[in-house]
Amino acid sequence: MNEVAEIAKKVILAMARHKVPMQPDNYYVWFEGLTGKNEALSRELARYQESGVEFTEKLNRELYEKYFGQQESRKLLREISQEAGRLLKEFLEKVASSDEATEEYAGRLKQYLIRLERVSQEPGELKGLLQDLVLDTRKMEKVTSELRQELQRARTQSDQLQRMLQDAQREATRDVLTGLYNRRYLEEKLRSLHQEFLQKNTPFSVILLDIDHFKRINDTYGHTVGDGVLEFIGAMLKGMVKGRDVPARYGGEEFAILLPLTTREGACVLAENIRKEICSKNLKIKNSQERIGVVTISLGVAQITRDDTPETLVERADRALYRAKVCGRNQVKSEKDLEAEGPIAPEATQARRGFEEGSPPRVGEPERGAAS
Repeated sequence: MNEVAEIAKKVILAMARHKVPMQPDNYYVWFEGLTGKNEALSRELARYQESGVEFTEKLNRELYEKYFGQQESRKLLREISQEAGRLLKEFLEKVASSDEATEEYAGRLKQYLIRLERVSQEPGELKGLLQDLVLDTRKMEKVTSELRQELQRARTQSDQLQRMLQDAQREATRDVLTGLYNRRYLEEKLRSLHQEFLQKNTPFSVILLDIDHFKRINDTYGHTVGDGVLEFIGAMLKGMVKGRDVPARYGGEEFAILLPLTTREGACVLAENIRKEICSKNLKIKNSQERIGVVTISLGVAQITRDDTPETLVERADRALYRAKVCGRNQVKSEKDLEAEGPIAPEATQARRGFEEGSPPRVGEPERGAAS
């Protein structure tokens, strides 16, 4: 008990010292960080404290969303699924026991009850059961007016639940700030493409891209404008990446694009087109009309090989991206350049990635202009 009290005291004092409001979400962040239960969070809190960063309302929210937001999404998805199962079971038991249900249909409903007991109430399984149920209820004929009304209510509820499930699933795969896919979804697709490659030898490539001098933008104009630049990049990628290709926010100012059925050469062409399009625009701040100027990006490209795992493929694209940074930024490099130009000097390497989430941006529409 004394140990728990000491931990609570340590958390409260640290929050008070940094003027962090004593709210449940904030306390959860600091408790997990200061007790070391979340190592990544502990390191980030330590960096902020050492650098004297102000823990604003926005930063507190970002920390909670970054480390615990996905937990909330999964919790919501599970709650919706459980509610769907409860409503279905209630309806099926009522109709299956009705004297006015046809013998054939009552038997089919009892089969659904058996299926409902067996499913784990994961969204995918429950969605399939809902779809089958809706199809069967629409086939039922020669029932009383009361039963028809009950079936209509069930169809409406089923449709609503399916929409809720779809919305919740979509939220769980998207980055809040940019609207692109999030890293978790991208890694799932990467594993799927890797399996397809091993079975059918279908090629695919990956592009990693990073905003040049993004810290300078945040330091000069503030994080709100920085968020606007991130949304601008996201909008550009959504406009230029189509079909089966998967654009995602990979973390912080870094983005990734998965390109099924695409060779390294084709990926390099797309990467260069994206680079040219982004650096052809001058940005300005929406409210003040102050010009930010040209924002550039560096890109790295790699294609899957038989020796690759998903992790080694991304690592190779990451090294190509860093090669582009070392060689002056605002350019595309691929694994082919790594082979031709040799290894990067050890003193040039450093950890580049950070992971941030953001609030809605304030950057105005870009204007056409020459790259600087």
